[in-house]
Amino acid sequence: MSKIRIGIGEAERQAEAGTGQTLLEVLREAGAPIAAPCGGLGRCGKCRVRLTDAAGSREVLACQTLVTGDAWVETDAPGGGAILTESADTAAVDPGAEGLGAAVDLGTTTVVVELVDLKTGKRRGTESAWNAQAAYGADVITRAQYCMEKADGLETLHKVIRGQVDTLLRRLDCEKKDLKEIFVAGNTVMQHLFAGLDPRSIAVAPFTPLTLFDGDEPQEPGLAYAPCVAGYVGGDITAGLLASGLYEREERSLFLDIGTNGEMALGGRDGFLCCAVASGPAFEGAGIACGMTGVEGAVSHARFDGARLSLDVIGGGKPRGICGSGLIDLTAALCQKGIISAGGLLLGPDEAPEEFADTLGEDENGNGIFYLTEDRSVYLTARDVRQLQLAKAAVAAGIQVLLQKAGLTVQDVGRLYLAGGFGSYMDVSSAAAIGMLPAALVQKTVLLGNASLTGARMALLDHTAREKLRAIQGACRYLELSGDADFSREFPDNMYFYEEDEDEWN
Repeated sequence: MSKIRIGIGEAERQAEAGTGQTLLEVLREAGAPIAAPCGGLGRCGKCRVRLTDAAGSREVLACQTLVTGDAWVETDAPGGGAILTESADTAAVDPGAEGLGAAVDLGTTTVVVELVDLKTGKRRGTESAWNAQAAYGADVITRAQYCMEKADGLETLHKVIRGQVDTLLRRLDCEKKDLKEIFVAGNTVMQHLFAGLDPRSIAVAPFTPLTLFDGDEPQEPGLAYAPCVAGYVGGDITAGLLASGLYEREERSLFLDIGTNGEMALGGRDGFLCCAVASGPAFEGAGIACGMTGVEGAVSHARFDGARLSLDVIGGGKPRGICGSGLIDLTAALCQKGIISAGGLLLGPDEAPEEFADTLGEDENGNGIFYLTEDRSVYLTARDVRQLQLAKAAVAAGIQVLLQKAGLTVQDVGRLYLAGGFGSYMDVSSAAAIGMLPAALVQKTVLLGNASLTGARMALLDHTAREKLRAIQGACRYLELSGDADFSREFPDNMYFYEEDEDEWN
């Protein structure tokens, strides 16, 4: 066995590695923070670490590097960042309830645990972290594939997420045994993994989950889940609809939770039409050359003051990369300045407006590169623009198909409700400027914060809220977009960057 010392910022861990193991496998087993959006296939380049061994010191991709002997490995410490823990206050509690409970927002990218007094409904504390399963893939598909490819894949991912929630509880000075109940709200795959249920059937047509968590799943004392609508519209959406109160309102509104999947619901008191689009990991910073999650050093917003680019950086220090909200802002700004064409072409220095020539370059294939920093360490590539085109086109096409199937126009929509971290930090005007969201709804936008967490707390404290969740589940009609002719037509039409005419959404 080889001895591996792992440096995580100023902290250090010890691990042992067997012959043939990759550094990524060692780091996973040691619980060290490491991102592997592509699931360890060597495609994303995000698992880069500094390795020092008998061959010297160098940067390597952890997933592509075999352990050959004792070594010292350095990874970035997890930074502070934009994990959304803000949730709305709730009042109703079960009469006679006593003790402590926990509400869990089980996101693909982040996990939030809130400790609550069941008698008073008061929060005792909140802890959050980036989902430790990120070492196994950025999205639910790569994690489901890990379960397919590894004999112990399901057991590994189940233990990782259960262990992470237990760790967050301990940070709140609470052990699981001290809790009367835990209520979990997450997407359908994440709830499967937390429950120890195989999610593989969700990753392949016809995308059928083992359970929709409506009572037919194996029961575990002291643990309850938000009911799901379908394989890709999960308990985080039913919890969000509960928290928003949309199910009680006569007006028809659009509810969006945008991440690696764009989940959406259109409707109100008379029911909802729901769908999900595979927007990919671009909004979470994965698949982008200098992409990163919303942690310290990430460019979160960008705008031009004349020819000068102004950046907002999380933590206020030197930019290290670009997160999803910064990517949308930057693209909207570059489109406005004529540096990115309506078709998505990132121009080179000889084609773009002359005043921006110093900030532009070309790659080996002649494609444009836009540099955000003077030292050219943070940049946007033509491929990045393409990734955003695919993501925003999926969201826009999903909205348009929902409107068409419901027989509505954008003028019929009373409000646009944005749930989740990305929606809360995204500039809605920038999203409309690139044709991702209807411009007519910008002034009608309501930010819900962490609606999944709010809904989970409501259901934890008040059992009548669970009846409402089941009613919401029953009022949701799911539209499967894979193979849908309308979606197939709308998707390529929405690849263009433009601030759309209202007719495009009607």
